[in-house]
Amino acid sequence: MEEKILNLIKQGITEFDEIQRLSNISKKNCSLILQQLVEADILYHPKGTKYYGFIMEGVVTIKSAGYGFITVDGEEADYFVKEDFLNNIYNGDTVLFYPYFSGHRLTNGAIIKVSKRCHEFIIGHFKRRTKKGKMKSFIYSSNPKFQVKAIVKKEIPNLEEDMIVYGKLSYVGTAIEAEVLEIIGHKDDPGIEISQIALEYGFDLEFPKEVYDEIHEIKDYVSEDEILGRKDFRDHLIITIDGDDSKDFDDAIEVKKNEDGSFDLGVYIADVSHYVKEGSPLDKEALKRGTSVYLADRVIPMLPHKLSNGICSLNENVNRLVLACLMRISKEGNLIDYEIVEGVISSKHRMTYKKVNEILNGNKELEALYPDLVEPLRVCLELSKIIRRKRMKKGALDFDIKEYKFKLNEEGEPIEIVPIEREQGELLIEDFMLMANETVAYHMNIMNLPCMYRVHEKPDQDKLLETLQELNTMGIDIEHRKKKISSLDLQRIIKNMEELPHKEIYHNLVLRSMMKARYSEICLGHYGLAMQYYCHFTSPIRRYPDLMVHRMIKEILLHPKNLDEDINHFSHILPELALRNSKSERNSIDCEREVNDMLYAWYMEKQIHATFKGVITSLTSFGIFVTLDNGVEGLVSIDTMARYFSYDEEEHCYTDGNTTYQLGDEVEVIVVHADRTTQRVDFMFLNDYNLGEV
Repeated sequence: MEEKILNLIKQGITEFDEIQRLSNISKKNCSLILQQLVEADILYHPKGTKYYGFIMEGVVTIKSAGYGFITVDGEEADYFVKEDFLNNIYNGDTVLFYPYFSGHRLTNGAIIKVSKRCHEFIIGHFKRRTKKGKMKSFIYSSNPKFQVKAIVKKEIPNLEEDMIVYGKLSYVGTAIEAEVLEIIGHKDDPGIEISQIALEYGFDLEFPKEVYDEIHEIKDYVSEDEILGRKDFRDHLIITIDGDDSKDFDDAIEVKKNEDGSFDLGVYIADVSHYVKEGSPLDKEALKRGTSVYLADRVIPMLPHKLSNGICSLNENVNRLVLACLMRISKEGNLIDYEIVEGVISSKHRMTYKKVNEILNGNKELEALYPDLVEPLRVCLELSKIIRRKRMKKGALDFDIKEYKFKLNEEGEPIEIVPIEREQGELLIEDFMLMANETVAYHMNIMNLPCMYRVHEKPDQDKLLETLQELNTMGIDIEHRKKKISSLDLQRIIKNMEELPHKEIYHNLVLRSMMKARYSEICLGHYGLAMQYYCHFTSPIRRYPDLMVHRMIKEILLHPKNLDEDINHFSHILPELALRNSKSERNSIDCEREVNDMLYAWYMEKQIHATFKGVITSLTSFGIFVTLDNGVEGLVSIDTMARYFSYDEEEHCYTDGNTTYQLGDEVEVIVVHADRTTQRVDFMFLNDYNLGEV
């Protein structure tokens, strides 16, 4: 009987009379069963109503207009929440709620209570206010998504007005109280804006004392005892290739071409797991961070500098411990043989992408400076092209999405925005790292050993088809008629967009219709890379999953002691670690994006009333987003458009009957507002602005 009632409620039958009638259970028994389900916290029954609904849990997003949405894991549609239900609820809070009908669609949610607060800490401006003769202290949050004022219940010494402080929150009734934990700096301190955002996302700028105590015992050189039993590669021509401003080098390479046309590719990765032992304070802190975070002018490292820039970094002409993946690759790009070993190297050159690209482009001055690298780098390029050609033939996707970086002055202010270039040097390192990652994942899988895989599942076909149909309505011929879309089909569609102006807009649309890559203990393949086996192995200095893969290789593959016990141990902890690391990665990406949005807005604060050419990159019911050549995106609000424009959702355009705005249109805009605190930039179409002046 209970199951019958629950099935009816799942179908949207939520009124008592209807539940009783359709279940054909007596009123007394029906009422009793429903009461038991309510007491078991399976159903919710608001007092004074005949309604019964499932209790669900989800995360709240509050819109500026006051209403909100609740997102539930595993459900595509969100639940709309009226403003009345959002008293004392804040953006990102996890809540218990019950869904209810509005019209014919079950899309509304009524919040019962908060199950977990999103914001346990606050970063903001410290202020003192006098009211009715009493002095009160407050922290005004600087987080644009958490605009609150917390009453300070506990201060620390040396607090002054307008200092940026970090505090722990407690929610007391409808009030928010704070205990000040730390002074971050003054609001005018250089770089304080980035520090605030990093702290808001939970990235600590310093390591705990117990971590520093532990690393104090780690030597800053490799001893002879540590080299024993390892394969010695110190006389090999092994080099690192990284960006000009890189300071930690966790991967090095060596490539040779054999007489039969095959290649020997050695990928040497810093043996971080030698120093970071499972369960140690260092390991716990690395897991908590999950990843290094790269924020404009700084890195918040996963590991302390003594490791990340020191003993674990494959610096030039010093002995370093590595885990090596040695591969033999045929002239067609097939993996012929491989070996995974512990080793020791001494990198012969610290090369940069810029230098490598110039040598490959025939820069005679650099060729004379690095005569031993000219031919090896040409061999690297040859192998790289072979590997990439093979990957593309299998259906790997290559989205052309522009990325930018900021140049900051001494005050931390953005003074220039420059595009990030990817040339031959960058691509060959990417190709070699992908090859090593695939090889390690393949080996762990065929050996039936636990591994933390990097997975990218196949996209939802309906969602992907919807996106392709959307592109069709924009006049883009995608030449696709099949219902099922393989990665090769999608690759061809992307390639057909190659000659389109502003192709990255359409690439972005397709990218949004795909699943997000994540970590998993199950080998589900990587759709975007067209790989059946894939993991992260090549960056253990800055990613915890890579460190975990190293640890498993060493403990259950290279040095098995209690094999069954260790396999069970890793198999048991991997699901939770995969979930945690996926969340850490998402948090890092969101933090980096928010810092960039802040810097974009800050840069544009000095461009008010300046005119720019841009491209329409997104259309919404409330306005049009325009992106400039420097990557800055701003909103043209529908309220600022001079004539009556309506949004045609089916045709994906704005029109007033004469003029039409659609994706990819080149437009001229004027900057009317920019604010780094809200991370917002507002434009007007130049024509509308000029009309307003007349």
